[in-house]
Amino acid sequence: MSPHSFQLRRISLPLLVFLALVVGRPPLRADTVYTNFGTGDAYASSAGVIVTNDGVAWSSVAVAFTPTANYNLSSIEFVVSDLIPDDSNDVTLGLFADNGGQPDATALEMFSMSPDGMFGDNLLVTTVSSILQPLLLADTQYWIGMNAAPGDLVVWNQNLTSATGFFETDGSGNWSAADPLQAQGVLEVDGTLSAVQPPVNSFNSSAPEPGAWLLMAGGLAALAFLRRRLNPR
Repeated sequence: MSPHSFQLRRISLPLLVFLALVVGRPPLRADTVYTNFGTGDAYASSAGVIVTNDGVAWSSVAVAFTPTANYNLSSIEFVVSDLIPDDSNDVTLGLFADNGGQPDATALEMFSMSPDGMFGDNLLVTTVSSILQPLLLADTQYWIGMNAAPGDLVVWNQNLTSATGFFETDGSGNWSAADPLQAQGVLEVDGTLSAVQPPVNSFNSSAPEPGAWLLMAGGLAALAFLRRRLNPR
């Protein structure tokens, strides 16, 4: 065996073990953080909340949600339709932290889009993907707010699952609770579990999860196999 071949094998051993561990890891999967969609993404095509722009009474609308674990935002799904056909049909959707029981003044991330069609039509669900992927902390309230272009009227189509309660602004941008019995705009928030998770007060909290055990076992098996190949008896 040449020195170069021996050196190559010495370098390849830890590299192959590393690749076995990395490649064997399952891909990150988006979980549903919050949803009020019905089965099969069902929503109300002929019922919704009118959204305009500040300067008009009851203009911006926001729905609150609270994650049960730490997530990084991946996407938001909703349905928005145009009430009056015009050219100024831009819609702004934002993720907001909570500030005293209402949306904070500064968004964590903003998205812009146009309604997919007219109110009353059966429209496709709109999905916006997060670029910033902000961290959503467990047991912490956040808001998804919608605003229309100045002078425009759009509709945030409502849900069919009896999810009620949202906030709206007056013409001066002041938030207040809407009728608690009024249905929320249809909404789904998806995210991937964050590597940063809240501590668990449990005796076994430091024990590896089953997936971690499988990864370690696979790495050790690969190491034993390669050792036998490099040192045949």
